[in-house]
Amino acid sequence: MYGHADAASGLDIGTVNGRPVVVTGGGDGLLRIWDLATHELVGEPLPTGQGNLYDVMIMRRDNKDVAVTNGDTLRVWDLGARRALTPPMDTEALLPRLLAVGSVAGTQVALTENSGGEVQRWNLATGQPLGDPLKGSGRLQAGAIGRSGDTTVAVTGEEDGVLRAWDLTTGKPLATARTASIEYIHGLGVVQGVVVITGADGGIERWDLATGAVTVQAKDGDSTSVRVDELDGKTVLLVGAHGTLQIVDAATGKAVGHGWDSDDLLDHVAAVGRLGRKRVLAIGDLSGTVSIWDLRTGKQLGPPIGAYGGPIRSIGATLLHGKPVAVTAGDDDTVRVWDLTRHRQLGAAIDCACVEHAPMVVTTRGGKPVAVIADIDGVIVRDLATGRKVDQAPFRVYARARMSADGPVVAAIRQEGEAMIWDLSGKGGRRTWEESEQVDAVAVGRGLTATASGRRIQLSNQATGERYGRPITSATEIDAMAIGQVGDRTILFARGRYAPEYGYVRLWDVATGKPYGKALALRTTTMALARVKSRTVLVTGHENGTVAVWDPLTMQPLVPPFKGHTGEVNGVSVVTVKGGSIVVSAGADGSVRSWDLS
Repeated sequence: MYGHADAASGLDIGTVNGRPVVVTGGGDGLLRIWDLATHELVGEPLPTGQGNLYDVMIMRRDNKDVAVTNGDTLRVWDLGARRALTPPMDTEALLPRLLAVGSVAGTQVALTENSGGEVQRWNLATGQPLGDPLKGSGRLQAGAIGRSGDTTVAVTGEEDGVLRAWDLTTGKPLATARTASIEYIHGLGVVQGVVVITGADGGIERWDLATGAVTVQAKDGDSTSVRVDELDGKTVLLVGAHGTLQIVDAATGKAVGHGWDSDDLLDHVAAVGRLGRKRVLAIGDLSGTVSIWDLRTGKQLGPPIGAYGGPIRSIGATLLHGKPVAVTAGDDDTVRVWDLTRHRQLGAAIDCACVEHAPMVVTTRGGKPVAVIADIDGVIVRDLATGRKVDQAPFRVYARARMSADGPVVAAIRQEGEAMIWDLSGKGGRRTWEESEQVDAVAVGRGLTATASGRRIQLSNQATGERYGRPITSATEIDAMAIGQVGDRTILFARGRYAPEYGYVRLWDVATGKPYGKALALRTTTMALARVKSRTVLVTGHENGTVAVWDPLTMQPLVPPFKGHTGEVNGVSVVTVKGGSIVVSAGADGSVRSWDLS
């Protein structure tokens, strides 16, 4: 399950095995295919190995849609078979740009800009360059492929307003012109021998390739181009005017369908296509969400698609209406709830002004599941069923410290370095634990509170605040802690902050203050405790994207490591349902993954 946002930088609409889909690409280098009707992810995201995907374009090959993706390299993908059809094509550009895709003499081609500002033609069947580069005089701004009479032409626009047309088959120059008023060319399209030019500074112009005449169709400031696209065999312009996105027939200049409000049209990518009999518009924005709109009615079709995998920082798991869910908070300033049965997001994302690293914990308040979120305005409690704020504490949380919960009792570290214990039931109110030094980590469990300052760990009674036992001295400073039952003992789990024990997990007997059992002497990035079939297990995440489950009595793995994340694991949790247990994890790759422990 994916949803935490990086910008949707490439997007197009097509079909996969007869199913209408929207295909998206972004900064994580993953190609995602979404069912246009259900808004669900079709299969796992496809790793392209191309770095940031700047462009995604769909074209037909052998009676099926394929995706042309542009990042560090250029590639063609069979979306149904989920495999590359070409080897990586090195465009030799510092800022790679896919200008256009099309066909000439039965050969599918792409136009890219190389490091010298020239246009390179690529044979998309072989993955090889097609002839010599097409040379202009300035940096390229846009490109297009179309027909002028019986000739397939390549058209480019340069930063100084120069327009050029070439015979795409031979590479010979055909014509040159200059825009009349547009200073910055943003988009090009070819309609029956006429080149339509849209400007980023506003304005639409037309260049007749037969006569060479350039005429102004719309004045500067009237519109801003987003994209030139094709709909039902016609070239259309996706343009913005006065905060509204509009679809315009390039041949007639008439609007197609309704307008769509937008705060900043240049921060969006868009495409048009069909969903059954409906003509639809897909809009992707900087938050990574993609919304689908009916062109005829102007109504949004379903909830937005959460498209991208920016880092998820915190995760929790619980039961909501009897069903297992995961709750995540990430760098996109949202909290999201995920259905672990159907593997999709539940409802809309909950906006938050999360502090850095988005500390969050999932627990209960009055028997109802809630998310306790570290917001810049304080600690906010939200009902997971409704998303509504039900409580708030006016203190700021230290960004790098994880929060902890023991039933309705929540622990966090204030920005001032003190540990704060908050009983959401209202019975215990809020209490501050003041230590002589900055508190680095805090945990609650089994009626106890543990605070770590440097190498010193102090346990206290949750209800009274009285200190419990003697302080524990660790071999290294502590990054995170948890309290649980192992056998008949109450055990403190402490994870090291620095080398040589960075990420190591050591166990301490709370009653005696002495080390307990074996340490987990390997690097972990996160940990959580859970009761599985009447015993406690330790779940850990790791830098290599794996998740492991350990028996604390022996510190041996209970199952083989779970693999799937493409980056560091930032959070783990466990939820029990119908006698079984589900491990959930969240990573820097922006994905939420789940495994059935049974």
